This record gives sequence, structure tokens and C-alpha cells, in this order.
Amino acid sequence: MNYKTISPLVLALLLFSICSFAQRYNFRQYDIEDGLTQSQVTAITQDSKRRLWISTLGGLSSFNGKQFYSYTKTNGLNNNFVLALSLGKNDDLWLGTARGISKFNGHLFNNYAQTKEWVSKLVTSAGGTVYGLSSSRLFKTDAKQITFLTVSDDPQENVTALKVDAKGKVAVAILKKGIFYLEQGHWVAHPQNEVLKTLVITDFFRDSRHKDKLWFLTGDGLYGLDKSPIRQYVSGKFTAIEQDAKNNIWIGYSSGAYYLTSNNLIHFNGKNGFTNNTVNAIFKDAENNIWLATDGTGLFRYVDQDYVIFDESQGLNSKTVMSLANGPRNEEIWIGTYGGLFQYQDGKIKEIPIPSKLEDSKNINFLYNDRQKNIWIGTVYGGLWCYNGKNMVSMAMDKQGIAYNAILEDQKGQIWVSTNAGCFLLNKKTRQLQSVSKQFGSALLETAEGEILVGTQDGVYAINTPNQTRPLNLPQLSGSSILCMAKSGQNTLLFGTSDNGILIWNRKTGKIKTLSTKQGLASDHIYSLLLDQQGLIWVGTGKGINKINSKDFKVVQNSNEPNLLVECNQNAILQHNDEIWVGTTKGAIVYNRNHQLTPTVPPFVYLNSVTAFAQNQGRQNKQRTVFKANELGNMLTLPFKQNNLIINYTGIFLANPEGLVYQYRLIGLDNKYSESTSNTSTNFSSVPPGRYTFQVRAITKAGVTSLDTASFSFEITPPYYQTGVFRLFIFVLIVLLILLAVYIILNLNERKRKLRLKIKLEEQFKVRKQTAEDFHDDLGNKLTRISVLSEVLSSMIDKDDTEKRGIISKINDNVNELYRGTKDILWSLNPKNDKLTELLGHIQEFGKEMFNNTSVDFQSHIDLGGYDGKLSLDVSRNLLMIFKEAIHNALKHAKPGMVVFSATVDRETLIITVKDDGQGLDPIGSMDGHGINNMNVRAKRINAKLDINSNATGTEIKLAVSLSTLMRLKNV
Repeated sequence: MNYKTISPLVLALLLFSICSFAQRYNFRQYDIEDGLTQSQVTAITQDSKRRLWISTLGGLSSFNGKQFYSYTKTNGLNNNFVLALSLGKNDDLWLGTARGISKFNGHLFNNYAQTKEWVSKLVTSAGGTVYGLSSSRLFKTDAKQITFLTVSDDPQENVTALKVDAKGKVAVAILKKGIFYLEQGHWVAHPQNEVLKTLVITDFFRDSRHKDKLWFLTGDGLYGLDKSPIRQYVSGKFTAIEQDAKNNIWIGYSSGAYYLTSNNLIHFNGKNGFTNNTVNAIFKDAENNIWLATDGTGLFRYVDQDYVIFDESQGLNSKTVMSLANGPRNEEIWIGTYGGLFQYQDGKIKEIPIPSKLEDSKNINFLYNDRQKNIWIGTVYGGLWCYNGKNMVSMAMDKQGIAYNAILEDQKGQIWVSTNAGCFLLNKKTRQLQSVSKQFGSALLETAEGEILVGTQDGVYAINTPNQTRPLNLPQLSGSSILCMAKSGQNTLLFGTSDNGILIWNRKTGKIKTLSTKQGLASDHIYSLLLDQQGLIWVGTGKGINKINSKDFKVVQNSNEPNLLVECNQNAILQHNDEIWVGTTKGAIVYNRNHQLTPTVPPFVYLNSVTAFAQNQGRQNKQRTVFKANELGNMLTLPFKQNNLIINYTGIFLANPEGLVYQYRLIGLDNKYSESTSNTSTNFSSVPPGRYTFQVRAITKAGVTSLDTASFSFEITPPYYQTGVFRLFIFVLIVLLILLAVYIILNLNERKRKLRLKIKLEEQFKVRKQTAEDFHDDLGNKLTRISVLSEVLSSMIDKDDTEKRGIISKINDNVNELYRGTKDILWSLNPKNDKLTELLGHIQEFGKEMFNNTSVDFQSHIDLGGYDGKLSLDVSRNLLMIFKEAIHNALKHAKPGMVVFSATVDRETLIITVKDDGQGLDPIGSMDGHGINNMNVRAKRINAKLDINSNATGTEIKLAVSLSTLMRLKNV
């Protein structure tokens, strides 16, 4: 962008032109009424959260777009006269005051080295070092002390300006020395200091687009310096300088501010929307907004809009603009108000008199350009007038008392007039009105077929000839008040209603579409419609101005700026070159279609605090924990009772803070973002235990979303009864309870079984004992009697009768064997003999008895290691029979010289052995005999292992059985 040099003479003429230029610019003012701590603003800066910090002569303020927060001496500030601001590391704010330096971390003020002089300027380098000016001397501070610096060789140097660029590079301007830059710890002189040292530089910066160009202020104006010689652009005594995103130059002045573009210079002052007070500082924020700090009128933000406003402050007698039309000359606009008719040309507004004594002739209701370039003026009870380029002529003198609402020149050149008394045709020659329709008309439109449409309070009427009027057959328009009409193409008609928005009718297809506030219109009350030359439909409503795309008839979203809340007036809309003029109750709004708005920067959002609480019932207080923003960087751990959350956040979009909405989600509970809401806090109730991440994003009115989401993560610990350890404990406990129940059941069953067994054994004991006694007494007596009788019989037989004596002898032998057998049975039946030691002793006695009176040496070895157990009748009986058979076989078949019976316990195993040194058993006869088979069968019954080893040197019969098996079997 190239800037023209403006000489003092040209500047004077320009200023005169500017002062008389009749338009009002858009500034948003913030003063003490809005919460600013004091109206004399000295400096502005912005932190990483995009909050503005404003220093005043009454303290410090911060601003998030909606609310101011003030800090003064009562909050810890060392002095309320704050002159300088600079943002340091970690968003620490450095303040230069009348008492030195303070640092604010967002919570507390730390007041450092005190100086006698005011600190007028502060900047922070890229490395975080804070530099400042005090009494035109440069210093730096590390929060502990102030160190004054000397840049040039002159210890008495006078520093007139201190700056830092976007990259954190520090530079100073020194009187009679020039400009110096701090590079790698050394001060480097500007290459053209020979020129610069002749000037008193009060402010400067490098051009953002042309890095070799330097802009600076001196005591007599604005200068520019690049490779070409130094040039003065604007003369005057200025206070501050800044460059905006469009590379235009803003200049602070003692009476307002100047705005320098490549081809224009605008003076903003009290006459065109700004202030006449001094501008102390100019600041461009992260959104490219321009802020102006004034002395006594607070803080201003320039609203970069594509429109300007003409109202009473620019020369109109009334700000209610009812009609607009092109003037008879180029670049001339006629403005009709309820305070008269005005002409705008060459930046000036002047009144056009209407030759009438009637006061009502100043109530202009419509203006209209016909094809002959005449201008028609319709008034409310002040007549109908026509300006032919030379004279203002009354066209209906006999119709005073009529309110003229609309006018139309048809294809035939006829003039149609719609009034409160109906619709008329005007005879230009006689100036007489011919009545066509009695319906109250507020709008007129001619179709492609030459049909005249009249918008009334009861729909639309069509006029074919002056004598034929019929209602337009559109049920959607029936009963609606039609305020305006327009054509889009050959077949599409648009009707603006007073309560139903816009009805779009395609005459070819018969399709009808309705646009209302639901589709994005500012209001359903439609006052004016205009299809511009670029195919955009402009809509003036009861609450603002909208634009519609004529291709798809969708509402075009406005910029991120707030909607211009104005009430438009009926049919007061005009296109003039690239400008769209709209008449409203607040003046004439003029849109420039070629105006380039500042690029939109996404909004910013951050978290303020998180409150976790437990909602208890009764009279108990809530258990509440509040986490500040600086505590949300790490994972939060919350007890399960504090599972209700209130999350507060702030979105900053300084261009339009009221239009900012939010969407949030709680990952872990719902991954979808919520519907848009304007609330800056969110509540979550009864959040179940688990890990979550909360995210919130800010969205502008135009749909621009913040680049980053504000988020934090937290975990709600489960109650002890939902933890894995507790669940494992419960599982183990249930298993143990089941095992315990099984154990108890089994134990009860075992106890019952033992009780039954005990009872059974007791019964068996009684039966066995009784049986043994009865058997002994009965059978024993009979056997004794048989034996006695056989002896008596033997004594009665002759001694020589050997045959009879032999029979008697066999009877005695059988009786004795039967007695011995019976004796074993009786011994087994006796419960007293159930012990193992009794059994082994009985076998031992049996062996001794068997080998008594024989040549066989019978030996026995019994060593149970102190073990003795009770055996069941079955076990005792089987063991006894096995070893009686073994001893009997040794005596009967082995012909031994020695038989050894032994019983030992080895490793919980009972080993019983019968060993002889006889001739061994017959492998065929003896091993397959009934005795050996019976021994094996009996051993299996008691789960014992029986081994029989026989050879020529003798026979060994060994039985091994586990003692635990014996103990288990004894209860079977």
C-alpha cells in the first residue's frame, strides 16, 4: 500500500472537507458507566487470554468484552496514577505508576523499586526483560531493582520514545542521537540516524508490510522513512501512532484521531461518532480491533463496518429517513424525512425547500425517479410534487389531505399513485387523480405482463385496466398487510408483510416459499425490498437489515459484528453506484459494497473455575470444593460424593461479545457437543464414577469456532463398594461363605453320619457282645457235651475195636477244630478285640498254638512304634483270616524249621509278614488253591497289597496297607 504525501495546505483543505463530510462512523465507547475505573485512559495491553488491561489515572481495569474488573490502591496497587502497562512472562502484568513499578499476577500486587519520578512507558523484550522510561531515562528491572541504562555515549541522553515490535525486539529513540535497536544484548544504531537525529521522535514503528519502512511521529507531524529520502505525510502535533490489519495508519491527536489510508485522510472527532478529547494511546488487539485510549472520555473501539450513518448530527432536521432517490446530478442523493427534503452531495447535506406554506409538506413519505429523470415527492397531507430539474411543481393541488404512500410509472408512462384513500391514476396534463381502487395501498409493482399489483392491508390486488380490480389468488397473503414488493427475474415476486416475513412466489411453477425469523431474518416485519445490480436482495425489517441470495433465497449470514438494531422505513431503499442506502428511524444507513472488512480472527475461550459439591439432604451443608483456573492443568481427583459440578468459563470475542455462543461436551459421558448456548457456566449432576474430560468451545455469530477448546480432565473415584478391591473382596467373601456353607453342610452331614455310625456301632457292639456271649454259652456247652459224650462212648468200647475208636477220635478232632473255629469267631465278635494290637496278639497266639508240640520254631516280632488303632469288624476279620491261612499253610505244606511272624509300621504303612524257611509252595497246586485265592480276595477288600514270594529256600507272605486306609475303613 502506497501513501500519498499530504502538505500542510492540502491538509488544511482536507480537514475542511473532513469536518463538513456528513457521515457518522462506528465507534463503541466504554466509560465509567460501563464499569471502567476512570475515564482518563493512559495505556492498553492484552494478555494471552485476550483480556484487555487498561491503565487510567484512577487505577487499573481488565475487560473481557462484557464486564470490567477494577483494581486500585485498596487492592494493593502502589498508586492509582497508572501510566504504563506491559505484559511479562506467565501473563504477569507490569505497571508503571507515579510511585514506581508494580507487578500483578492476577491475584496479588507486588510493588517493587520505588522511584521519585513517574514511570511513563514499559515494554517487555522477547526474553522477558522489562524496560521502561522514567524522566526520559531508560531502565530495566528484574523485579528486585531498577538499573538505569545508557544507550549512546552520552550519560545525559534524553530518551524520547520506547517501543517493542511483534517479535519482542526493543528499540529506543534518543534526542539528537536517532533510533537504536537492542540486538543480542547490544544497541545497534539505525542506518539513517544522521537524518533521524535531527528530529524529536515521540513514537515510531516499522511498517508491517514494508519492513524497510519506518513510521514515526515528531513534534510537527507524521513522517515516513525508507530507502528514499524522509517524507512528511501529515503535519500536526500528534500523540500516538499504530498500524491496523489493513496497513492503514492510526494517529492519536489532541482533538480526536486521524486515519490515513493510501488515498484518504479521515479525522475522527465528536461530529462523526468519535470524541474531541486527546487520544493518549492506540492499541491493536489479537482480533485486529483498534482501541483508542482517550483523556476524559474513556475507551473507544473502532467498529470496522461496511456502513456509515447520516443523522441529525450531520445536518438532517430529522433522523427519521422515510424515502431516498437519486438526485438530478451525478453523485447526488435526495433524502426525504419527516423534517423536510435534503440533498447530499460532495460530502455536504443541505435542505431543499418545497414551495408550500403547508407545514405538512415537510413530511416526505416517498421519493421516486421516473424515466424522464423527474423526481416525485409524496408527502403526508402536504401534496404531491414533481421536480423536473429546474422547478418544483405541485401535481395534485386539489387533493390536499391525502397521504401519498407509493408511486409507480408503468411501461406506458402512466403514473400510478397509492394513497390512504385508494389507488389512483394521475393525469399529468390536468394534474387530476382518477380513482382506480378504494383499497388502502402501501406499495405498487408492475409485472412483466403490465399488470399493476397493489399491496394493501388485506393482501395484494391486481389491476388489469383502470376499471378491473381483483384480489390476487394467493391464500398465504390473504389477511396480511403488504408493506413492500419486488421482482427477482421474470417470474419471481417477493412480498414483504407486516407480520409473516417475506413470501416468495414463482409465477411459473406456482411454488411459494416463506422466509421469516426462523430462517434468519432480523424481524418478520418487512418494510423494504431491493434487488441490487449484483443479484443480492436487500431487506429492511423492523429490527435491522438483512441480505438474501437471489439464487437460492437463503439469508446471508451477517459478519461477526452485532446486528445493527434499527427500524427501517417503508420503501426507503436505494442503490447508488456501489452504495446501498436504507432509510431508518435512526437516520440513513449507507452500505459500501466495496468496503473490505478486517479479517475475522477466531474467538478465545478459557476456564475460570470448577466447583465440585455433594448435594446432601436435610440441614447438612453442601460439601464444596472450588478449583481455580491455575489448578486445572493437572488431573483432578474428586471423591464420589462430590459428583455435582459447576464449570465456569469465559469466551472472549471483543468484536461482538454479545454474539458469542458456546458448545461443550463431557468426554466419557457424551462425546457429542451440546447445542449452542450463551450461558457461561454448565452444571453436571450426579456424574457417575470414572475418568472424564470437559471441553468447551466458543462460536461467533458467523459460525467461526475458537481454534482451541478450553478443557480439563478429572476423575471421580468410585465409592469403596464400587472399587475393584472391594468387588474382589466381596467375590472372595462370597466364595468363602459358599465354602463355609458347604463345609457346615458337609460337617453336619458328617456329624449326622458319625452319630448314626456311632449308634450303629453301639448297636453292633451290643449285638456282637450279646452274640458272643450267647454263642459261647450255647455252642460251647454243646461242644463240651459232645466231647464228654465221645469220651464216655470211647470208654465203653473195647480197646481192641480200633475202627470204632478211630471214629470217636475223628469226632473229637472235629469238635476241637470246630471249637477252635468258633473260638476265632467269638474272638472277632467281641468288640474289645477291635484294636490292632489285639488282632496282632491274637494272630501271634494262634501261631504259637499252631506250632506248639511241633518241631517248628515259631518266632514273632511286633513293633508298631506306639501306634494302635481301632479296626472295623470287617478289617479285623479279613486280616485275621489272611494270616491264619498263611500260618496254617506254612505248617501244613512248607515243612519249615522256623516260621517268623512280624508286624511293623514304616512311613504310615502297616507291614505284616509271615516268613518260613521251608520247602516253598507248589507253584501249580498251592498258588492256585482256594486258600491263596481267598487271601488275595480278602486283601483287596481292605485295599491292601499282598505279595507272596516262594522258592526252594522258603516262603514270604507280606501284606502292606496304609494306616489311613485302615482308619478310614474302620468307619465303613
